[in-house]
Amino acid sequence: MGNAASWRHCAALSFLPACLPKRRQVQAEEEADFLSCSECVRTAARVFCGGEHTLIRDPKTLEVYQLGACGLGFDHDAGASAQADDYLKQVPLSEPAIAVFPGYYHNFIKTTRRCFTYGCGRQAPNDGQLLNGSLNEDTWPTATKLRFAEAAAGGGTVLLVGHHSICRTRNGDVWASGAGWQGQMGNGSLQYKNEKPQRVDGLPRICRIATGYYHMAALAENGEWFLWGCNEQLQLASSIADPQIKTPQPLSKLLPELKDREIISVDGGYGHTVLLTREGTVYTLGNHSEGQRSLDPDLDEPPPISPVLGLPSASMAAAGSHHTLVLAQGRVYGFGSDEFGQVRGAGEPLDEEQRVCRPHLVAGLPEEDPVVRVAAGICHSAAETASGRIFLWGCGGNGQTGDPKLPSSSRVRELHISDVSKRCAKQPQVG
Repeated sequence: MGNAASWRHCAALSFLPACLPKRRQVQAEEEADFLSCSECVRTAARVFCGGEHTLIRDPKTLEVYQLGACGLGFDHDAGASAQADDYLKQVPLSEPAIAVFPGYYHNFIKTTRRCFTYGCGRQAPNDGQLLNGSLNEDTWPTATKLRFAEAAAGGGTVLLVGHHSICRTRNGDVWASGAGWQGQMGNGSLQYKNEKPQRVDGLPRICRIATGYYHMAALAENGEWFLWGCNEQLQLASSIADPQIKTPQPLSKLLPELKDREIISVDGGYGHTVLLTREGTVYTLGNHSEGQRSLDPDLDEPPPISPVLGLPSASMAAAGSHHTLVLAQGRVYGFGSDEFGQVRGAGEPLDEEQRVCRPHLVAGLPEEDPVVRVAAGICHSAAETASGRIFLWGCGGNGQTGDPKLPSSSRVRELHISDVSKRCAKQPQVG
């Protein structure tokens, strides 16, 4: 196991394993960190997939733009009358954004001095997931009461909204708020709404967090992962049939098959989980109904956990709602639901081709400019190349792919931040 505490973490590199700085959290130190690491910030991640939206960070100005639905004054009831620019907004921030953490329907942004949150419940009022100590929705960025170093936001279903959030402070504590009816709070209860952030007890010092729709993961300094939350589809444990894991449990206990493997990343979809090992092997567990585990969806008894075959050594994996993306040797592979073209990148498939059960090379990405990062939303996907180019594909009906035609399915298309900035500049100033 690597010693996570020995790595120096820049908050902007939110897509890399986060490690704790030696100094404790005080405002002056955070500002010093930003100033000494400004080049890291400007070369860090540029594209982030939320549920039905995408966040874009300009590497020059560190301004953030949102493409898609939820928050920033968007009216879901507008329906057919909505125009393309209704889905495109600049996030009103008074300070540079040094870290961006998208959720399914809400977001967290860390600036040089403060931590901001905004979003909505989509189908119902908030459950407290905004870390602001109330059930009120903040559709414009507001400062959180709890300062965090890293945040992760989960999602919910159409009928029973289960929004939740977890965050990690710089001293290694994990806090949770929002919906807890699947054990997301990690406190042993199934309380539905939790507006006040509460510390997740029973964890050692944590250096990284991740979340799926209803399940969570946290990486300790010693390299051990802890998991908790919904296990109804065995997305957390192959050896435990409990529908909810209500308190954090070590991965070595829940998944003894992997006790000798070094897991470097965990990501969760609606009902499946994707794990990546140090040597580049991808493992999946949980729901396989759409091929999101790279298994035959018609298998009556799929293996509880399985490696993804047919891939080169992987460096990153991302879970969408019902699809999975894997970055391997600069190329992007997808499998799972391709209903909106979010897997193949070739637009909306024929009805009988909506499920991709084996890794498929995404079409339309540049071969001469290797991909260095991937991200997945509910039904859309994103990639960033070594030179900083951004590509989006999949569901675009809410503007999340940046296509002003708002197509139900977008082929792989390049998005230019300068174009986004110009479109936003033409809009009335808000915020």
